[in-house]
Amino acid sequence: MDFAQQEFVVYPRYGVGRVLGVSKKEFAGQTERCLGIQFEEQNLALFIPVHRLEDVRLRKIMSRKMTTEVMSAMKSRARFNTGNSHKERVKRYQEKFNTGDPVEMAEVARDLARLSKRQDLSMEEEGLCRESINLLAREIAISRSTDILKVRKDIEEVLYR
Repeated sequence: MDFAQQEFVVYPRYGVGRVLGVSKKEFAGQTERCLGIQFEEQNLALFIPVHRLEDVRLRKIMSRKMTTEVMSAMKSRARFNTGNSHKERVKRYQEKFNTGDPVEMAEVARDLARLSKRQDLSMEEEGLCRESINLLAREIAISRSTDILKVRKDIEEVLYR
């Protein structure tokens, strides 16, 4: 997948970043072509070897059409089993989140937000829910060229209705 300089991208582990470009970096005595990405919210720049971009699930910002699918996923019926231990839920939701798929992330936010109405979430669950909401809000705001605070408010209204 090709990424243009200054293009927004999503790296599930770090969130939304902006492509700095491709440059050569030296690792353990070997020179690698790396894609530089600036994550402004964390004040962090990463250089990822080009051959590893797929492994880390780096992807382009979702399309406007996909933002509609993501919001629909958040509105749909939650799927969770309150009988599972929080450790099992965290593991399952972390796996879904780490896929980098926006719909999967929306399902994580939806399920955990709805579960929070029935019972207290663990710190890990709360963090994962918040991380999913924040990442999706930023990505949707960029895709729709709108204000992130408005998008976050819309998401929270859907999830906590």
